[in-house]
Amino acid sequence: METLKDFYTAYEVDQTDSLDVAQGGSVYRAVDQTDQQAVGVKLVEIPARFDKGFLFQRYTKAKTLNHPNLLPYNAVYRFEEGLVNNIAVMPIVQGGNLRNHFDLDDANKKLIADQVLDGLFYLHGQGIVWQNLSAKHILIDQEFGNYIPKFINYGNTDRIPLAFFSDYEYLAPEQFDEQAKVDERSDIWAYGVLLYGLWTGRLPFGEKTATLPNLKIQERILGDWEPGLINKIPEPYQTIVEKCLKPKKEDRWANCGEIIVVIKEWLAPVETPSVNQTPSADERRFWRKPSQPIVWWQVVLLLVLAALLGSLLG
Repeated sequence: METLKDFYTAYEVDQTDSLDVAQGGSVYRAVDQTDQQAVGVKLVEIPARFDKGFLFQRYTKAKTLNHPNLLPYNAVYRFEEGLVNNIAVMPIVQGGNLRNHFDLDDANKKLIADQVLDGLFYLHGQGIVWQNLSAKHILIDQEFGNYIPKFINYGNTDRIPLAFFSDYEYLAPEQFDEQAKVDERSDIWAYGVLLYGLWTGRLPFGEKTATLPNLKIQERILGDWEPGLINKIPEPYQTIVEKCLKPKKEDRWANCGEIIVVIKEWLAPVETPSVNQTPSADERRFWRKPSQPIVWWQVVLLLVLAALLGSLLG
């Protein structure tokens, strides 16, 4: 496609029907005019003076990645016509974003939490720090009655400038310092924020509103703010969250693999001996029943001992 007009000729986009966020979203329902199939279209418009090329970089990289928890980017486009339009075409997902599903039961929360961790582990293995992990950037699909989280806004290999974040709820402390390095542990912080919200229904540092703007959230993240609902989170996720949200990167989990080990060890069954297990030789020696029948040599021995004892006493 050569122009934005070509794109809107090929896809009929309904920008009143947001699939990720009810208001202010960026993924819309569309219809591919070649086969009349419904698709999702991620559309972001940026003034040319603010465009750094990182959005198209993200979309292009995302197109090469493949994981069950990544919503695939089937086609990507960039049009520079006044505003810079970065567009990605993807499969349609009907369930909205994860923020709308914080009321699920514990079993489904654990399933989603573990899948998000697996997808994050995959991204890190590809050398990608997501930097954009949030419930609003995880869409919910369903397969055979199971909830499947699907990531969007992933794929950046360069650091995302702070100016491109519309809200700060999931940002790690180091993301406010343009000179600080952003790495896997920055995503691990955001994963802790997500787990906290999933089980408490609230985010640890608040969610942006008219009375709680980004700057106040930033003050909480960089200050001594103590999340007060941590005890509502079941183990082992409570322990995981506590270490995810350490202000210093060095005090957090070093990588997703460490968290996966904690979950597996917590779920590992405790081995108990079977009631029908055959005892060992030592066990048989200590557990021999005293009611075993007396054999003839034991009788003779007792008589001899009695005779000797009698002669000594006599």
